[in-house]
Amino acid sequence: MVSFSAAYIFLPWLIRSLRGTSLVGKDLNKPHGPLVPEMGGVAVILGFYVGIAVLVALVAPVSSAGLFFAALSSCLGAGAVGLMDDMFRLRKRSKAILPFVLSLPLGAAIYAARNTVLLGVDIGILMALAVPLGVTSASNAANMLEGFNGLGAGLGLIMTSALIVLSFLTNAQEGLFLLFPLLGALSAFLLFNRYPARVFPGDSMTLFMGATIASAAIISSPSLKTFGALLFIPMMVEFFLKLRGHFQGENYGEVGTDGRLSWNGRVESLAHAIMKWKRLREWEIVLILWAFEGAVCLAVILAAAAML
Repeated sequence: MVSFSAAYIFLPWLIRSLRGTSLVGKDLNKPHGPLVPEMGGVAVILGFYVGIAVLVALVAPVSSAGLFFAALSSCLGAGAVGLMDDMFRLRKRSKAILPFVLSLPLGAAIYAARNTVLLGVDIGILMALAVPLGVTSASNAANMLEGFNGLGAGLGLIMTSALIVLSFLTNAQEGLFLLFPLLGALSAFLLFNRYPARVFPGDSMTLFMGATIASAAIISSPSLKTFGALLFIPMMVEFFLKLRGHFQGENYGEVGTDGRLSWNGRVESLAHAIMKWKRLREWEIVLILWAFEGAVCLAVILAAAAML
């Protein structure tokens, strides 16, 4: 609730401040392409850390404090990379390398805690590299499936909620100290980012969101690492579709006079596949992608419950 309130209060001021600056972008899925403030992820990051401050003050996880604060550093690092990209348009290789480097302390902390089991195999010191690789993969995966009003924030909410359920199912609750503040901040942001969007998330939100979800799974049990990775299945599909076009494809459609979107080119995104199947409004496409993620999350939860 604290994270929700902080983000909700901060967002109107942020939107007003960004209007009239260079930090705006065209909403390409709408007729006439209205300009919308970008970099709304700043509010998600702020709301998240206000909530974290309350948790640290009242119920800090003393037994795993080192991992907790290393995870916070990793999340903030990904958010900082996103902010730099929003302002300076970093190269794609930079967005892949920088979160990896900034997550090295979390990898070292995981190895120091002797939490070195991955997919049932003890990989030893390689865990110090596997962790930052996982964080940078998750942050860039979350950034890959975007481009529609409310899509990224909604996907993040579904994944975060599923990981909270999985945490309770597997009795691995260390990551909850990251997940509940993220849930609150994303919920507030979605109220402003849903169709028709008053603010865009920017890479500052998507990179931060992906890194936080990954970090929450990483500092928990080995089984939660696997379940957390499976939640990114839609993003993995998106990765291989984007690979077909050498990552040049964008998640935009051709807007008709009725506001419906279509796609006549090669399918290089899940959104392209939907638009090629049927001409739909933007919010309808978003609902379909949310439903896909929801089905994946439900399947993972049911599989986890069956294994217990």
